[in-house]
Amino acid sequence: MKKYSLALVGRVLAISLALVTPGLALAVTPADGASKENEAEPRMVREAVAVARQLRQSDNAFDQIAAAGTLVDVGDKEALQFLADTMDHTDWALMRSAIDMLLNVQHPAGVDLIYRAAQRNRDGVFVKFLSESLATRPREDMAEFLMGAVGGTDTWVKKHALQALATLPFTDKETRVRAIAEDDAQDSMTRAYAYYVLMDTPARTQSLERLLQLADEGSPDAQEAAAVGLGLVKNDKTRAALQRLETSSNARAQLAAFASEAGFGENGAIAHIVEAITHGTGMDSSVAAASVRRMPPPVAIRISEQVTGCCKLDTEVAARLLESWASIDADPTRMLEWGLTHADPAVRMQAVWLVGERRERAWLKRIAPMLRDEDSGIRSMAAWAIVRVLGDEYDAGVEI
Repeated sequence: MKKYSLALVGRVLAISLALVTPGLALAVTPADGASKENEAEPRMVREAVAVARQLRQSDNAFDQIAAAGTLVDVGDKEALQFLADTMDHTDWALMRSAIDMLLNVQHPAGVDLIYRAAQRNRDGVFVKFLSESLATRPREDMAEFLMGAVGGTDTWVKKHALQALATLPFTDKETRVRAIAEDDAQDSMTRAYAYYVLMDTPARTQSLERLLQLADEGSPDAQEAAAVGLGLVKNDKTRAALQRLETSSNARAQLAAFASEAGFGENGAIAHIVEAITHGTGMDSSVAAASVRRMPPPVAIRISEQVTGCCKLDTEVAARLLESWASIDADPTRMLEWGLTHADPAVRMQAVWLVGERRERAWLKRIAPMLRDEDSGIRSMAAWAIVRVLGDEYDAGVEI
């Protein structure tokens, strides 16, 4: 059985069920053009649901998870329970897939089920997966879970929980996070990420000073966090600190510092990030591609256009770049055109995910034919994206 890593539903899923779903023939005359147009979207979402239902019968567990994530958003209680049960699976890949799917569904019970699973699995891999997923796609209704996770002892969990909290509003944010940042018993990485979280609170000025200090004196992980936080303020002190990190032996802090300076619009740093995305070694390319999400739209556009126009990107790198565009406040047309016409089906699948994640309704006609794509993963993602956008229009009493 093939397994793929997931970032919410955007991560590539293995789907193996062959499917041919005929379109609904509409008996209309040219005068009925408006009626046909009005019927197009309801028909599209019915076909998407039919695709998901067929995939739920697959022998492949990843097929079933992908389909369940789609069906939950049209009120399928059995699919919701299936995902809840799969979060307790002993196969970590299946557990991670179910977590990501439930984080992404719009059903109001989804978060409650995740909380219950977290209570059953207070330690170990479940909480690691959950915090890591939330760091990529933070949810305000999970803020209390994240604050609880910061109170644990697992540094991996604390790091990702604080990354998620950096952009989330929650009750008494400054007071609660400041207690962590100023706790001398905490390691320097945790304190650095806590000061990063405080950068959108009234404690911003003091937090910036502490990040400047940690950039020089903190552990390698703390320096990486400081490099990210310093990217929120452009002044002589932050630029000098970032430039020192760019010449340090700490590779992760180096890359984070270049990304922050790229966000300031510095040409040399932008060129470095472009080079890292296109020709980086190890994980550098994927990390650099993911860093585009925290840059201002003009810079994100510039980097994205350069890397997609010049080079053939690794599949994982291309997926991370498209994933970054979920939170970039700019017209995604160029990225969607590039992704949806890409030769690699995994990249096309990520572009389809981007349509659904951004709720790009105008692009649904473009992805509707993908419900009958020969690649079953693309069929599954097309079904999810369509239901994500049009789920409210689904009428369970009218089928194709």
